[in-house]
Amino acid sequence: MLIPGFKQTLQHTGLYAGFELRRLWLTRRGVMTLTATAVIWFFLLRYAIAPASNLVASDGFQQLFRDMFGSAGLSQLFAWPAAELAIYWVLSLLLLPTFCLFFTANQLCSDLERGTLRYLALRSSRLSIVLGRFAGQMLVQGCLILLSLAATLSLAAWREGGLTLPMLHAAAVISVNLLLVLAPFTALMSGFSALVRSSRLAVSLAIVSLGLLFALLSWFIFYFPDFLFLLGYLPGTQVLQLLPLHGWQTLQHALLPLLQTLILLSVAVLLLKRKAL
Repeated sequence: MLIPGFKQTLQHTGLYAGFELRRLWLTRRGVMTLTATAVIWFFLLRYAIAPASNLVASDGFQQLFRDMFGSAGLSQLFAWPAAELAIYWVLSLLLLPTFCLFFTANQLCSDLERGTLRYLALRSSRLSIVLGRFAGQMLVQGCLILLSLAATLSLAAWREGGLTLPMLHAAAVISVNLLLVLAPFTALMSGFSALVRSSRLAVSLAIVSLGLLFALLSWFIFYFPDFLFLLGYLPGTQVLQLLPLHGWQTLQHALLPLLQTLILLSVAVLLLKRKAL
């Protein structure tokens, strides 16, 4: 049997997450987000994924690629059941983390600015507020990923002459891994959105902080090369490791983003608890 306080936290977290999801589908701002996402992916599909997939699917290009880079490494991209999914995999891993910083920056900022966070904190714990907003943003991003994947699958099915089970399996692999990659960035923005009252300022702080952290760490490693492994603990560093992989073997890198997410969410909760509302 669940502890009453824990059960209440889960209930409130679910309510906040559901509110974020409903806001995507039932509000003007949410419809604008869906429209913008559709436009972006239309251009990516039309002018990047479709032309590149035709090139990647050709035997001549694959042989040339293997001759240049060998049969391992990035050549494993050809193991995906459709060239469109391989191109989508690469583009999503490289682009979505940056988009995530902008998309999830307003988890708490607007509530802090309007003063509604004080009202919410009277009726639920700050833990449930942070977890609920985080979970809601992950659900929203999951919906957007599924929509873009559905469009990519449609393009692949049109070129291949039909939709196959391996394509659906590959789409499931991609969606799970993309959510794992985006989770630490979403948790990072939970912390920055708890610090400031403007989503633009939260994005600026995130970009500057990540850049400064990378620069300082690089400077430290330059003088102490034995600590090179520390770069592997930065959010998003597993992207380069995921690029040449396919199938469920990609989950061998799942532990790090999960730990990063847990730590960053804990920091966000502490920041909100210490903040005067």
